[in-house]
This record gives sequence, structure tokens and C-alpha cells, in this order.
Amino acid sequence: MLRRRFCHKRGMNAKVPSVRNLPDLYSGLTDREIDQLFHSLNNFSKIALAVSGGGDSVCLLIAFCEWRSRRNWEGACEVVVVDHKLRPESSQEACFVRELSEQYGLHCHILKWTEDKPATGLQEAAREARYQLIAKQTAESDFEAVLLAHHLDDQAETFLDRLTRGSGLNGLGAMASDELEGPAGLRLLRPFLGVPKSRLLATLEDRGQKWCEDPSNKSLKYKRSRLRSISSTLAEEGLSPSRIATTARQLRRAREALETVLAELFRQHVEDHPAGPVKTSALMLRAQSEEFRLRLLILMIERVTGRVYQPKLRKIEALDHWILNNKAGRQTLGGAVLEMKRDTLFVWKEIGRSPPLVLENLCGEGKWDARYLFDVQAAEGAPSNGMTISLGPLFNAPVDRRQISWPNGWPKEAFESAPVFWIGNGPVGVRSAASLIWHDVLRGGYEISLQRIPVPAKLAGNYRTDLEGS
Repeated sequence: MLRRRFCHKRGMNAKVPSVRNLPDLYSGLTDREIDQLFHSLNNFSKIALAVSGGGDSVCLLIAFCEWRSRRNWEGACEVVVVDHKLRPESSQEACFVRELSEQYGLHCHILKWTEDKPATGLQEAAREARYQLIAKQTAESDFEAVLLAHHLDDQAETFLDRLTRGSGLNGLGAMASDELEGPAGLRLLRPFLGVPKSRLLATLEDRGQKWCEDPSNKSLKYKRSRLRSISSTLAEEGLSPSRIATTARQLRRAREALETVLAELFRQHVEDHPAGPVKTSALMLRAQSEEFRLRLLILMIERVTGRVYQPKLRKIEALDHWILNNKAGRQTLGGAVLEMKRDTLFVWKEIGRSPPLVLENLCGEGKWDARYLFDVQAAEGAPSNGMTISLGPLFNAPVDRRQISWPNGWPKEAFESAPVFWIGNGPVGVRSAASLIWHDVLRGGYEISLQRIPVPAKLAGNYRTDLEGS
């Protein structure tokens, strides 16, 4: 049964002339080309290969192993394959990948998606589950990056798919050959992104290597398959995968330039209080172009809530319109409160939407509310008093507010979700609600440190058009 899913040669499925009579589009990769494609891996010492068993990922595995042997790469490498449990053959295909990996001396992890499958959006859910499973495995194995077999045709399909969803600059930049912060926090490397799939399959044919065929890739039930089916028609009109990829690459460059300027604007003009809220000049904000205004607003919301936020375009445009019209008052969006007061825009975390949790019996290092890193250690030589230490937001902490030195120039409400430590029913450093405990604070036999998670080096502030995600 499994044998019917494998292809030794494309000639078994269609009448194709011999490779040497075809143009370069149908020729296999040369050793020199493979060496160039994998050259950047010399900067890594431990990587994972994501292999599904399809022709493109099998080519990735074999080309990598040939490069490793030829160039004497001494790093560590393992293979991960995800069994989505969506087809009867999936387990056998995972075993095929494991056997092939072992032939090349690589250990293979079979990761199984055992959760209930959604009735709609199956491919999107499978993609998310795949990255989550791989991220968990790579974290356990301490891999630096994951190699994926996405190729030129995949890049074109991604562009077209996002175009139909009304994506903007961010989405139409499509995939990067080196994605530092990919799904599930993975660093993703795509050495084949400029190579047509036909050349990857030809590389396997040259070696007599078989691969798996997933019938769902041809099913018009799925949007990707429908886009794939019209690729030849688009190419006849001049919209070939290579031209689409060129456009995507140019848009990605433009997006990276925008993000560089955006990050500088944020660092220069947004005041980031260590206890949580942020503020900026409304005059400065109004002076920016619309695209920068929208993205700066999103970044401020993300900063105070500690999570990535992609609002629908109409929602962030409505907020921008409110600011442009110089209207005093408050708005809420994405779990944040925004207050306009005397030409200053204040933003802080909204307590009612998802209040920060109270962590009890703290000991060691950890993360609180996706905004802070803490370290709680018993002080050396301090007697044990049986008291436990807790960390939570100001609004439900055992703090006498009359003792708090509230910061000048900020609304008191902006600090309701500020972090406070306490032992038993007594606070550790009342001023922590306003100015934070940064390091080496000794109370009740504990050494406590608390650090705000730094602003990321890469700032995007992305939004979704009304079509995206619908």
C-alpha cells in the first residue's frame, strides 16, 4: 500500500524527456550549487532538519548529508518528522523518514499530533501544531536553528495566498531565507527558497532516490492546491514563480527598512516606565505618516500587555482617527487602556481584560505576566521563618497606597498592574509599584531581583486587513 505513495522517477507518473534534453529548470542540483546553498551552515554547530518525506524535504536531507560529508562539517544534526495523524499512510511515511535518516547516520525524532482535529482551518491548525511540536523538541535538544525545504514554488504560493487575503507589506514579503523569530520562536533556515521544486525532484531522480507523495497536495479542496493549479496559466502571462519571488524579496527589503525606522522612533519618542505603562507626545504622533502612527500605536499596546497583537486595520485606524482629532478621554484596545491628556498619550495594561496572576511560594527564576523576569533566592545564612513570597499586581496586593510615592506625570491608574512582591501579608518594598525592585533587595531572608523584559531589537507593529483571517 505504501509503495503506491512513493515515486522513484517522475517518468513513472508522466511522460517526461530525459533530463539531459531539458532546460536547467529540470536539471538536478550540482555539487557546487549545493555547497553554495548550505555554505551559511558553517556558522552553526547544532541544527535540526524538518523532513516530511515529500520530494523537497527528502532532497533537503540528502543534499545536506552530501554537503556535510564533502565539507567535513563537524556540527551536530538530527531530523524531526511530524506525524499529523491525518491520513492512514502518515505513520508509514514517518517511518520511511526515520529509516532514510538512519541510513545517513542521523537520529530521527517522530513527533505526533494527537490532539483533536478542527472541523475547519485544518491546514492552518496542522501548520501551527507542527511548529509547536518542533519547537518543543528543539528546545529539549538545544538546537540553534531548523532547516526547512521551502522552495521557489512555495514562495510564490505564499505570496499569492496572502495577496488574496489582502495582506500588506508584512505579508507580501512572504518567507525569509533566514527567519530569526519564526513561528513558535524558532529560527528557520530555508536554503532552497530560490530553487524550483522541479530541480529538487530532478536531484532525487539523478540519485535514484524515492520519496513520498501526499495526495492532499493535489486536492482542490485546499486553497494552496487551487493556487498551484493555476501557476502555469499565471506564468504564461508573465507572472512566473521567479518573478513573484523577486517582488516578494523587494517588498521584504522595504518592510525591513520601515521596521528599522519604526524601532528608532519608538526608542526616541516613547517613554517606557519600568513599572509597566508607556507614554508619548501626541504632537509627535500626529506629525508622523499614517503607517508609522498605526504601527507605533500597536507597539505601545504590545509593550504594556506583553503579547504580540495584530488588530484589524479598521480598529487601529479608528484609534488613530481619535488621536488625530485631539479628543481627550480614554479608549481601550487589545487589552490596553489609552488615555489622551494634555497632548500626552498614556498607555497601560487593562486590568479587567486579563488581570495578571498572583504567583505564590516563589523560589528561583521565572517569568511573570509575559512582562518581567524575576529571581527569588533565600539569602545566604538567613534563618528560615516559614514565610512564603508572592508576586502579583498592585491592584490586589497587600499594600497601603498611602505609602506609595506615585511617579510625577503619570496617572495613578496606569500602575494598577505594576508588579509587587510580598511576604505573608506584608509588601516587600512599597515603592516597587512605582519604581520597581531591580536587584539585591533583601527582605525577610530573601534576595529578590526583578527585570522588565527588554524591548525587542526587531519591532514590527503589524496589523491585519479586514480580509485577513476571515
